[in-house]
Amino acid sequence: MAKSALRVLEIMEFVASSKSGSATHTEISQALGIPKSSLTGLLRDLQRPGYLQLDRETGRFSIGSQVMFLAHAYIKNLNIVRVGSPVVHQLFLDLNEYTTMAIPKGDDVVVVCSETLPSPLAHSLNIGEHLPMLTSALGRAILAFVEDGEREDYLKHHKPVAHTEFTKTNLDDIRRELATIRETGLAYVREEFRPGITGYAAPVFNINGRPIASIGVALPTGRIAPEHEAHIRTLLRERTAALSKRLGAKLQASPAELFKEDEGDEVEDAEV
Repeated sequence: MAKSALRVLEIMEFVASSKSGSATHTEISQALGIPKSSLTGLLRDLQRPGYLQLDRETGRFSIGSQVMFLAHAYIKNLNIVRVGSPVVHQLFLDLNEYTTMAIPKGDDVVVVCSETLPSPLAHSLNIGEHLPMLTSALGRAILAFVEDGEREDYLKHHKPVAHTEFTKTNLDDIRRELATIRETGLAYVREEFRPGITGYAAPVFNINGRPIASIGVALPTGRIAPEHEAHIRTLLRERTAALSKRLGAKLQASPAELFKEDEGDEVEDAEV
């Protein structure tokens, strides 16, 4: 029974991962080393409840509607705070820097999870605190990836507030900054929201490809070292991409491509 169950999972995984999203009886048999006589019964059993479907014209099996039902049920019950908190915690342990997660809320983003060290940053961002979408790394990481029309509408109706002398308040400058974020997958804010503090953030996407959260790291500007900065950028891209995939997002780039450092780079609702 255990072996049959394992075979069933192997079959569905093989079919789902096939380049065309489908496979023939022979392809499955050869790839998994299952005798055709045994495979016939397994495929028949998987078709009955709808886990696999057969195109009788081509003889190819593909994933059935019942698998989609299970997948959507799983994703529906994922809460971004619950699944994202361990990611924030592990980033904090790996980087030893203030790490936080925020979600869009109205016109701002709101902090829903954070890990910090005893430092001047400890009281900067508390759970439930609202941050500006336009001038924080956490906000820009989300705004950069919403639909073009939605982003332009937001820019049209919201005026940036200068929190420090370094805050970008020109909308054309902000548009260019958001375009850079879309290219690199990472938001970077140097003392625009808090004097002396540099922030990095990357978006988290749901199954529909919408940014529903961002995870960020902040540290005093004066102690940023190139190697440490590169490590922050890499881990943020890695961990947010992995979390997005867990939430069902289909990322355009492969993990290897997504996590590459950009040479010369200078640089929220809660439920899915």
